Amino acid sequence: MFDVVDDVVAKSARLKVFPGQGVPDALIEDAERELGIPLPATYKAWLLRYGNLSVGDTQVFTLAPIEDRDIADDDLVYNARLAVENGFPPLGLLPVFIPGSDEAFYFDTRGGLKEGEYPVVRFDHDEGVFHCFSPSFLEFMITLVQVYR
Repeated sequence: MFDVVDDVVAKSARLKVFPGQGVPDALIEDAERELGIPLPATYKAWLLRYGNLSVGDTQVFTLAPIEDRDIADDDLVYNARLAVENGFPPLGLLPVFIPGSDEAFYFDTRGGLKEGEYPVVRFDHDEGVFHCFSPSFLEFMITLVQVYR
């Protein structure tokens, strides 16, 4: 499933994956309970297999151990809490990757899972609008590693 990601990451100096950092099922189940929604299938598969990806100095959000969740800048649940506190993005958009001040990427959970996936939307801070970026987390990852190689 992630062969394209593996191949591009292996050839890129900007992308880093640290093997053996997959997250346990219990963290995924806990995150789904706290968030009140199921996580997309390919995101869960990525968490179990990798649990991490750095693009330059920025991490795709993962799941930190529960005891570290309140201080882990790269934790999906922590960032969801911050979004609620800040009142942005709108409810139903779950942050998954924020590479800089000009753009951010979110799972769009408002329509529910479709074939086990949420679409990923990109927020362009300059335009102030959301655009559909990919139909699934896997497609998001493939595009992400190709764009940022």
